[in-house]
Amino acid sequence: MEEEVPVRRRDLIALVVLSLGGGIALASWMLSPQLSPQFFNATLVATMLLAFFLFIPVMGARLFLEDRNKE
Repeated sequence: MEEEVPVRRRDLIALVVLSLGGGIALASWMLSPQLSPQFFNATLVATMLLAFFLFIPVMGARLFLEDRNKE
């Protein structure tokens, strides 16, 4: 399987929404939600972690849905 998979704007928006929502949820689980540098840092770290690990599943879900719609 040597074909390239194009990344679409919709994929990046889904990735940002999932990562940001999950990052806030993870940070809220670890620290009490408040406007502080620690909470902001925890949110940023959790968001980047989720964005890194969710990129392939988001792209895989899109490819699965495209293949299902073609049939």
